[in-house]
Amino acid sequence: MEPEEWSSWDKQRLEDEYSPSKWSRRGPADWVLDHHVKLVTRVSTHVKHEVSCQLDIPYGVREGEKFDIFGAEELPKDAPVFVYIHGGYWQALDRSISAYSVAPQHKAGHVVAIIGYELAPKVNLKEITLEIQLAVSAILKWAAERGSRSVVIAGHSAGSHLAAMLLHDSEWQNKEPHLNLLHGMIHISGVFDVVPLIETTMNLPLNLDSETAKSLSPLRCFSQSMDKVRNVKQLLVVGENDPPEFKRQTLTYAQAQMRAGFTDVHCKVMDTLDHFDIVEKLQEEEYVLTRLIIQLLSCAQL
Repeated sequence: MEPEEWSSWDKQRLEDEYSPSKWSRRGPADWVLDHHVKLVTRVSTHVKHEVSCQLDIPYGVREGEKFDIFGAEELPKDAPVFVYIHGGYWQALDRSISAYSVAPQHKAGHVVAIIGYELAPKVNLKEITLEIQLAVSAILKWAAERGSRSVVIAGHSAGSHLAAMLLHDSEWQNKEPHLNLLHGMIHISGVFDVVPLIETTMNLPLNLDSETAKSLSPLRCFSQSMDKVRNVKQLLVVGENDPPEFKRQTLTYAQAQMRAGFTDVHCKVMDTLDHFDIVEKLQEEEYVLTRLIIQLLSCAQL
């Protein structure tokens, strides 16, 4: 699954294709990044004052191995649980500023869990994928003990990669007793093949080589042993103003899922949106992706 055009690209073109802020039409790249951090920080801080929350719940021993839960204290025990994994190329951002989806989901009667993880270069990408397995197992166990009706996992950018990797690890799936609770997965502007990143500056803290990158790329890890997750509903979205490579990877991964026998796969390009406002708008109740998430959490057909 090696695109032929990569061999003819110079490093600058590859760097640009995997630098999403450069493709936004809202302003210069530095402004887009700065605006994103300021906005999600402000919204997340406000949410923590408006919605009951349990913060810094450990699921492992590392400092980053914690998650936050919103709304569990006042919502019914059987309320669906929305799990969110932030992006940042596995080396930036944090769960503490990733609660921007909470308010509309809480209003819809859904508990929200925001997963944190240790960042590169403190840990490598394989270790981060294992951290996400630990976190999701802890949340699934907690949800099962509460009597939750369903769990839906969403990830943005690198977080989407981490969510997708759960679908490709049969060993984790076979050991997970509450996998039946996992109803759906939402991939937002995801990275599904990390091999192209090897020749970019994004790889400096990751230090990926070719073989490791292939083993950690969902697009390269389809197997016959995926029966336990083929019925998990898949929604893949990408911004119209995401880089072409992000749009290509999203479409290619959706097609690969359908070929692999996933029973419910939907792929959508979000008009006018870029890599950052596609999730910034999750604070809005009437945003189309917010509504789709609410619909999926209710176990309805998309």
